[in-house]
Amino acid sequence: MKLLIIGGGISGLSAGIRALEKGYSVDIYEKNANAGGCCTGWERDGYYIDNCMHWLTGTNYRTKTSKIWKKIGALSETSNLYQGEYFYKSSLGSSEIALYTDLEKTRFEMLKISPIDKKEINSFINTVKALTKMLKKENYLRDSLLTPFYYFHLIKYYRLSIGELAERFTHPLLKALFSDFLPDTYSSSFLVYAYATFASGDGKVYMEGSKAFAENILKTYIAKGGKIHYNEEITKIILNDEQTTATAVVSKKNEIITCDKIICACDPFYTFNVLLPNYFMPTSYKDKLIERKKYPIYSSYHIAFKVKRDKNPFFDTTLFEIPATTIGKRVITRLMIKDYSYLYKTKESTIVQAFIYQTEEDYDYWASLSKDDYDKKKEEIASKIKDILVKKYACLKNNIEVLDSWTPLTFNKYYNAYYGAYMGFSFTNKSKLDKIPHKIKGLDNVFIASSWQSFVSGLPTAASAGYSLANNIL
Repeated sequence: MKLLIIGGGISGLSAGIRALEKGYSVDIYEKNANAGGCCTGWERDGYYIDNCMHWLTGTNYRTKTSKIWKKIGALSETSNLYQGEYFYKSSLGSSEIALYTDLEKTRFEMLKISPIDKKEINSFINTVKALTKMLKKENYLRDSLLTPFYYFHLIKYYRLSIGELAERFTHPLLKALFSDFLPDTYSSSFLVYAYATFASGDGKVYMEGSKAFAENILKTYIAKGGKIHYNEEITKIILNDEQTTATAVVSKKNEIITCDKIICACDPFYTFNVLLPNYFMPTSYKDKLIERKKYPIYSSYHIAFKVKRDKNPFFDTTLFEIPATTIGKRVITRLMIKDYSYLYKTKESTIVQAFIYQTEEDYDYWASLSKDDYDKKKEEIASKIKDILVKKYACLKNNIEVLDSWTPLTFNKYYNAYYGAYMGFSFTNKSKLDKIPHKIKGLDNVFIASSWQSFVSGLPTAASAGYSLANNIL
């Protein structure tokens, strides 16, 4: 039986691997020249720029997620993994505080700077500590949220937004720490879970980078007999007269490709507004598109800098104050820098990236610019941020240069990501804990698999969506 998969990202590759194991003939059609979707990177000036992995759930080999990574060939017990001393660090003036891997160290440092916040500090650390123990058994957020443990330990944080959690603290540096990493509309339980994942040893990164990580999965898919067609964008699914069964797909080159079953492993908005008539859109997905305050969408503006290794003032992920700077339609006063030194052990310089969250309004701003203005604005902002960094860190003078910058439009252009979002709908304190089904009501041979289908997104969700669909439904 011939299975056609639209999209060669992590969901598509994972679904393809399991389908091949079940005896299907599988062809993946990928619009770009490389597999992996958003899990990728590219080179500039001989340096690899990583576009994806910040931390990776499933790097503890005793967990459920790790077993999926092993099954699809992404990781093995011999993979080179990296984890820093802390999840991220926030600074304010001359003071700084971090969320350390060692939870008791985090507690000690927080209490040292703000004894008056003892109650909130202990509540946060104790909750993270309890969750780290469970993660070694449960691992997936969507599973753990359904257990009594979750409701006992985390219901307070589920109901609190990041912004509201930050306001519970008295000390300005702790307010900054808790509001720095995620947009303030996110549920604070997401931060609790992410930090617990990291502290449990299950949030390392693959030291070869995101592109190599995706290529590991691709090799497994190819080795099992799968075929992948690059630069082949599918633009339509052809249905029978009764509109109940797909008979073929149409490529951008106007080629008609027949098949028995189809998995849409691409952005759901593209699936239900381009590939299929939108009356097939699941209610659970449509509701999220309508209720934007409950399910906002974020993307980001990135700048990759090349920095002389011995002059690099950054380590892992650091957030700090900067002069007010307009990015898109937003004015930012704090900046996140992630250091990727673990990728460049033998090079004279290293790469650090600036990450600035962007809203749907920002996306519209970037989309409104002409090509010339768009390119000019990207370069202008990147240059301004570079100047800010040089002024803040004297060691960077003549030792830093802009390699590249990209916006929410980049994610839309290359991956059809709705509003440039690469993490699906945001998980807020008003979000429902529901999922978008794999089966499309009214169609008997078309399915969807994407990281948007769970109430939290990311690489593990993408892999699970593809693998579980092929394992349980095909």
